[in-house]
Amino acid sequence: MTNVSVTKSINVSANDAWAKLAAFGGIEHFSPIEKSITEGEGVGAKRTCIMPDGAEINEVLNKLDNDNMHLEYEILTGPFPMTDYISDVNVKVIDAENCEITWSSNFNPNEGAEDQMNEILNGFYNTMIDGLETLIKQN
Repeated sequence: MTNVSVTKSINVSANDAWAKLAAFGGIEHFSPIEKSITEGEGVGAKRTCIMPDGAEINEVLNKLDNDNMHLEYEILTGPFPMTDYISDVNVKVIDAENCEITWSSNFNPNEGAEDQMNEILNGFYNTMIDGLETLIKQN
Protein backbone atom coordinates (compact mmCIF):
# COMPACT_ATOMS: atom_id res chain seq x y z
CA MET A 1 0.00 0.00 0.00
CA THR A 2 1.33 3.42 -1.00
CA ASN A 3 0.41 6.71 0.67
CA VAL A 4 0.43 10.17 -0.89
CA SER A 5 -0.41 13.18 1.27
CA VAL A 6 -0.44 16.93 0.70
CA THR A 7 -1.12 19.43 3.48
CA LYS A 8 -1.48 23.12 2.65
CA SER A 9 -2.73 26.23 4.40
CA ILE A 10 -5.07 28.40 2.37
CA ASN A 11 -6.46 31.87 3.02
CA VAL A 12 -10.17 31.04 3.22
CA SER A 13 -12.33 30.02 6.16
CA ALA A 14 -12.57 26.35 7.06
CA ASN A 15 -16.36 26.53 6.80
CA ASP A 16 -16.21 27.87 3.23
CA ALA A 17 -13.66 25.23 2.19
CA TRP A 18 -15.63 22.46 3.86
CA ALA A 19 -18.91 23.52 2.22
CA LYS A 20 -17.36 23.08 -1.25
CA LEU A 21 -15.64 19.79 -0.43
CA ALA A 22 -18.55 18.20 1.48
CA ALA A 23 -20.94 18.87 -1.42
CA PHE A 24 -18.92 16.21 -3.34
CA GLY A 25 -20.19 17.68 -6.62
CA GLY A 26 -18.66 20.49 -8.65
CA ILE A 27 -15.08 19.24 -8.36
CA GLU A 28 -14.46 20.47 -11.92
CA HIS A 29 -14.59 24.04 -10.60
CA PHE A 30 -11.32 23.59 -8.67
CA SER A 31 -9.51 20.67 -10.29
CA PRO A 32 -8.15 19.40 -13.62
CA ILE A 33 -11.41 17.47 -14.09
CA GLU A 34 -13.32 18.72 -17.13
CA LYS A 35 -16.81 17.70 -15.94
CA SER A 36 -18.37 15.77 -13.07
CA ILE A 37 -21.74 14.14 -12.59
CA THR A 38 -22.90 13.42 -9.03
CA GLU A 39 -25.74 11.08 -8.16
CA GLY A 40 -27.17 11.16 -4.65
CA GLU A 41 -26.14 13.11 -1.57
CA GLY A 42 -24.09 12.30 1.50
CA VAL A 43 -22.57 8.90 2.18
CA GLY A 44 -23.11 6.61 -0.80
CA ALA A 45 -23.18 9.45 -3.34
CA LYS A 46 -21.51 8.51 -6.60
CA ARG A 47 -19.42 10.86 -8.72
CA THR A 48 -18.21 10.38 -12.27
CA CYS A 49 -15.28 12.62 -13.14
CA ILE A 50 -14.50 13.11 -16.80
CA MET A 51 -10.92 14.04 -17.64
CA PRO A 52 -9.99 16.35 -20.54
CA ASP A 53 -9.05 13.27 -22.60
CA GLY A 54 -12.50 11.72 -21.99
CA ALA A 55 -11.30 9.14 -19.45
CA GLU A 56 -13.77 8.53 -16.61
CA ILE A 57 -13.08 8.13 -12.90
CA ASN A 58 -15.95 6.59 -10.93
CA GLU A 59 -15.99 7.37 -7.22
CA VAL A 60 -18.19 6.81 -4.17
CA LEU A 61 -18.36 8.86 -0.97
CA ASN A 62 -17.72 6.45 1.93
CA LYS A 63 -17.60 8.81 4.92
CA LEU A 64 -18.79 12.34 5.58
CA ASP A 65 -18.17 13.84 9.02
CA ASN A 66 -19.35 17.45 9.08
CA ASP A 67 -18.44 17.96 12.76
CA ASN A 68 -14.79 17.08 12.16
CA MET A 69 -14.69 18.31 8.53
CA HIS A 70 -13.48 14.95 7.18
CA LEU A 71 -14.57 12.92 4.18
CA GLU A 72 -13.42 9.72 2.56
CA TYR A 73 -14.04 8.60 -0.99
CA GLU A 74 -13.01 5.62 -3.06
CA ILE A 75 -12.19 5.27 -6.74
CA LEU A 76 -14.21 2.33 -8.05
CA THR A 77 -12.88 2.44 -11.61
CA GLY A 78 -10.55 4.74 -13.49
CA PRO A 79 -7.73 5.01 -16.01
CA PHE A 80 -4.88 4.98 -13.49
CA PRO A 81 -2.43 2.08 -12.97
CA MET A 82 -3.56 1.35 -9.40
CA THR A 83 -6.17 -0.45 -7.32
CA ASP A 84 -7.77 -0.05 -3.88
CA TYR A 85 -7.63 3.78 -3.92
CA ILE A 86 -9.10 5.40 -0.80
CA SER A 87 -8.74 9.15 -0.28
CA ASP A 88 -9.15 11.19 2.89
CA VAL A 89 -9.79 14.92 2.88
CA ASN A 90 -9.55 16.88 6.13
CA VAL A 91 -10.12 20.58 6.80
CA LYS A 92 -8.66 22.13 9.97
CA VAL A 93 -9.42 25.60 11.30
CA ILE A 94 -6.37 27.84 11.67
CA ASP A 95 -8.32 31.04 12.41
CA ALA A 96 -11.46 32.78 11.11
CA GLU A 97 -9.97 33.43 7.66
CA ASN A 98 -7.51 30.56 7.20
CA CYS A 99 -7.57 26.78 7.18
CA GLU A 100 -5.36 23.81 6.53
CA ILE A 101 -6.38 21.10 4.09
CA THR A 102 -4.88 17.65 4.02
CA TRP A 103 -5.70 15.56 0.94
CA SER A 104 -4.26 12.07 1.15
CA SER A 105 -4.73 8.60 -0.26
CA ASN A 106 -3.72 5.00 0.10
CA PHE A 107 -3.62 2.73 -2.93
CA ASN A 108 -1.87 -0.23 -4.50
CA PRO A 109 0.07 0.87 -7.59
CA ASN A 110 0.48 -1.52 -10.47
CA GLU A 111 3.99 -2.92 -10.78
CA GLY A 112 6.39 -0.17 -11.85
CA ALA A 113 3.78 2.61 -11.50
CA GLU A 114 4.43 3.83 -7.94
CA ASP A 115 6.59 6.85 -8.88
CA GLN A 116 4.19 7.83 -11.67
CA MET A 117 1.16 7.66 -9.36
CA ASN A 118 2.95 9.57 -6.59
CA GLU A 119 3.73 12.37 -9.06
CA ILE A 120 0.21 12.44 -10.55
CA LEU A 121 -1.56 12.44 -7.18
CA ASN A 122 0.77 15.02 -5.62
CA GLY A 123 0.04 17.26 -8.60
CA PHE A 124 -3.70 16.65 -8.38
CA TYR A 125 -3.92 17.36 -4.65
CA ASN A 126 -1.84 20.55 -4.86
CA THR A 127 -3.86 21.78 -7.85
CA MET A 128 -7.20 21.00 -6.17
CA ILE A 129 -6.30 22.71 -2.88
CA ASP A 130 -4.99 25.80 -4.71
CA GLY A 131 -8.02 25.76 -7.03
CA LEU A 132 -10.38 25.55 -4.05
CA GLU A 133 -8.80 28.65 -2.53
CA THR A 134 -9.08 30.55 -5.85
CA LEU A 135 -12.70 29.49 -6.37
CA ILE A 136 -13.79 30.61 -2.90
CA LYS A 137 -11.95 33.93 -3.15
CA GLN A 138 -13.68 34.66 -6.49
CA ASN A 139 -17.15 34.21 -4.97
